[in-house]
Formats: sequence, C-alpha cells, structure tokens
Amino acid sequence: MALAKQSTRGLYTATTTPMTSDGKLNLSAIGAQVDRQLRAGIAGIVAVGGTGEASALSVSERVDVVGATVEAVAGRVPVLAGVTTPGLPDTLALGRACLEAGAKGLMVITPYGTAPSQAGIRDYYKAVADGVGRAVMLYDIPYLTLVATKPETVSEIADDGSIFAMKASNPDQAAFTWLVELVGDKIAIMSGDEHLFAVQVALGAVGGVLASTNLLPKTWVQIFETARAGELALAQQQIARLHDFLVTVYAEPNPGPMKAAQALTGFDVGPVRLPNKAPDAALVSTMREQLTELLAYEKALAV
Repeated sequence: MALAKQSTRGLYTATTTPMTSDGKLNLSAIGAQVDRQLRAGIAGIVAVGGTGEASALSVSERVDVVGATVEAVAGRVPVLAGVTTPGLPDTLALGRACLEAGAKGLMVITPYGTAPSQAGIRDYYKAVADGVGRAVMLYDIPYLTLVATKPETVSEIADDGSIFAMKASNPDQAAFTWLVELVGDKIAIMSGDEHLFAVQVALGAVGGVLASTNLLPKTWVQIFETARAGELALAQQQIARLHDFLVTVYAEPNPGPMKAAQALTGFDVGPVRLPNKAPDAALVSTMREQLTELLAYEKALAV
C-alpha cells in the first residue's frame, strides 16, 4: 500500500549508508542499523538521501541499499527512498527502481541546477508522481539546492495529488507557519531541522525526517512526544541539551561527522566516499566529549 498523509507521522531516520573499510557497500550491516532505530521507536526509514551519500553511490548501489533496507525492516515501518537527482528522466528511472526494490514511497528533492520557476517546480512534481504512479514526499532544502518552494506552490502541488508529504528543511519560520496554514490539512508536514523541530511540531508538523536520530533515537522520540503533547517549553529545553553537539556534528559537511559519531556510539558504519570527507580529528575529539553525557541519557530512556 502506498504511503498517505494519514499514515505518515513520527520520526523518520535519514540513515547513513554502511561501508567496509575499503569503501564498498556493507549491506550486511543494515540489519543491525535498522534494528537499533526501530527498537528506539523510530517510525520510518529514509535510505539513500543526502545523509546516505546518494551522490557518491551509483544508481545500482542506491537500489541495492534500498532493497537491503526493505529486507531488514521486514514491513515493520515504512521505507522511503531518497531521490536526489536533479533531472526528470533520472528521477523517474531511479524512483521506479527503488519502488520495485520494495520502497513504500519516494522522498524527491526539488529540481536544482537550473533555477526553476515556481511553475516549473509545480509541474515537475506532477510529472514525477504521474511517472512513478504514486504521490511522493516533496523535499525542500533551499540552502543546498538554492531553490525555495513557496508555500503557495506546495499548496498547488498538494491540490493535484502529486505529494502526500513534505520534508521542510527551510529555516524561514514565517514561511513554515504559512505552509502549515495552507497545506497542514492536505499533506503530512515533516520537519527537517533539528534546531527548529520542537517549534515546528508545535506549529503543525506531524513528525520529522532527521539525521541525528542515527545517534540518539530515543532522545528524539522523547522530544517529539513532549512537543506533540503541547509542552513546547520542555521540548525546547530537551533540544537545548543537544545544542552544542548538534553544532559540532554539522560543523563539517554531513555525513562525515555523522558517521564518525556513529562509531563513537559503538556502531561503526565505516568511512565516507568522495566528495565527502572524514571530519577533523579535533572535531571527533569534541564529539566524543559531548556524547558521553548524551549517550548515558539515551541509554537510560525507556522505549
């Protein structure tokens, strides 16, 4: 069954892609990776997105990772495939292959590299949905693509049934507030920003697609439940405990620091591939110190 607004909520982890020490895919590690997330209460998995190093993987490797993730999840939660290619033909080909590999849905990034108009973005998502045969999750991340999808455009895309959800990774809170007003009853809005997560849930996001849930999934589930219960001040305090670490783990391009931090948690997913780089040794040392208390808190949390 395809994903829909009503069934999309909670925290989805944008997983890293495990690799061997020589940079080959380590598909056998995905089972343990997924189990760690689901035991913590994570509601879904997004494979081969930016955190999954999609741009460093071949098309066949991306599909292999999606297939291995689907197998590991075994129907327990939805698996979405990140589709971060900028052109329509490649997006359709990859999207269809990932769906055939078992993904329940696709998280499709806004087209980039050509500075598309809002009308172009609107028509692009209709072409994608029509081409793969189902609605998709719109992924808006203007600080990477240099293209922001206006809330009015999202509303038009939602009205024609091309999207069931949106990952909003835009720090413009005024735009987010208007987005909720326009489409909160039409699609599932998912926060894509750790620092703004609690506020965005309070405003109407029904969950999030985050990368740092790779490291502290139970902590983030607690934050989500707190914010969803209307205790925004407490949720903000819970995020404040993570602030310094979040600044550090994103101080260098993701997922280099994220993978290094995973190793510090006791789950080594291997190196990154070019153009990604391993983080500076001093940054790793700082993360080690910051994670000591955070991991102790994570371990003490009940599921």
